[in-house]
Amino acid sequence: MATMNHDKMKDMYANSQSRNFYDQLLGEYDQMIDWESRLTRESPFFEKLFKDYRVKSVLDAGCGTGRHCFHFATLGAEIVVGADASEKIAELAQARSNAIGGEIRFVQAGFTEVADRLAGPFNLVCALGNSISHLLTYDDLELALKSFRRLLSRDGVVLIHLLNWERKIAQVERYFPPRSHPQPEGEKIFFRFLDFHEELVTMNLVIFQKESTPQPKWSTRTAATTLRPWRREILRMAFDDANLKIVQEYGGMDSSAFHPSNSPDYIVVAKK
Repeated sequence: MATMNHDKMKDMYANSQSRNFYDQLLGEYDQMIDWESRLTRESPFFEKLFKDYRVKSVLDAGCGTGRHCFHFATLGAEIVVGADASEKIAELAQARSNAIGGEIRFVQAGFTEVADRLAGPFNLVCALGNSISHLLTYDDLELALKSFRRLLSRDGVVLIHLLNWERKIAQVERYFPPRSHPQPEGEKIFFRFLDFHEELVTMNLVIFQKESTPQPKWSTRTAATTLRPWRREILRMAFDDANLKIVQEYGGMDSSAFHPSNSPDYIVVAKK
């Protein structure tokens, strides 16, 4: 009887853990992020990218609730597809698209599966918001990039957006600014922090919820998921192994140059 190797079992566990993490946040994921401010800040970057590479078709892998997908449609993309490993989140995003009469399509597919679940080509295949860090092994990282390449048009580009793990690890930057979300029945505060291990990182989330009662009371919930802090050197190696050529690197959505010690992000643009 064939046995499954340790790395494959670890990958399956990690993928399941990641899906469970986001499934727990199904109605709250967007509450953690100030999307209006974020999209306003990122829009000039994407407008230039769309112009430079004549982007008309986009695949957003690891799309979450689809906010970037909806934004890409406003920037002139004629075909927009979002893919997420969580079936529940993909269904939620599709329901929103249907409700507004949009033509954006959402499918359940992990990073390594998208080329088997979808037909390209796309001018842009992207993985944003550090989502690629949910891949825990180099084999899966390489497989995901190869899947992205298969879906690219001849002149298309792959865009990967990560935290600058070089800086996070060197400076032991554990904490993210808390996010407050007022609501009629009370208030929620989302607080995220990292635990650094020998190779991996745990992303912890604590949700504080205040109930508006005669005697206001706070309750807490916690969730966690495992990430791989992909460093620039390793990511560049994976692009090379996937036969993708890096053409641009940035340190943030402001199009600044990447500096390992102080850039907040690491953003890569690559072509066939």
